[in-house]
Amino acid sequence: MTTMTKGSEHIDRVFDFLRTAEGLKSVLRYASTTSGRKESVADHSWRVALMAFVVGDGLGLKIDFSRAMKMAIVHDIAESIAGDIDFVRISDGEVTREEKRSAELVAMTELKETLSGSAGEELYAIWKEYDAGETEVARYVRAIDKLETLTQLVESGHSIYDRPELIANYADVAVAAFPELTPMLRALKGRLHEEFDKGSFDWKPGYDV
Repeated sequence: MTTMTKGSEHIDRVFDFLRTAEGLKSVLRYASTTSGRKESVADHSWRVALMAFVVGDGLGLKIDFSRAMKMAIVHDIAESIAGDIDFVRISDGEVTREEKRSAELVAMTELKETLSGSAGEELYAIWKEYDAGETEVARYVRAIDKLETLTQLVESGHSIYDRPELIANYADVAVAAFPELTPMLRALKGRLHEEFDKGSFDWKPGYDV
């Protein structure tokens, strides 16, 4: 009976956690999908996880892909509570990076306590590893995160570029921390350059890899 009670409590906590995480489906990001609707954080996180697997495998990288995919899935999960604070808002000084991180840390603590047990601890630990960006897996996923965003912007096209000057170098710092992904960034920059030309945006020399 005790085991069943503990099991029932765990299942209830899982459902509570999933209910909160479901919010990622409704939190919208800067970019739009190719269908024209706004992209959700859940959309983005799914493809970061997919890219973490297929990109690294294609380049023959010796990465812990299981951990990388877990990290990709949870890297933005705090936004189910804290909301999305995008690069434009930070660039404009509307919100500081410190304020964004503080809000997300509070959210992750809440999520960890909601899920409880070893799963909650692992969720929190993986997110903290990503946030710190010091391990090989974290640097890889942080770079993939930026590359996925840039990929979406290329696919969506120049018509949504209301701040093109913030887009061109968006992934540079993250990829510099994991230079094995430079070939992908270079290929994306070529495609992005074409979109800039279509939109009559100035492509500056500093935008190239």
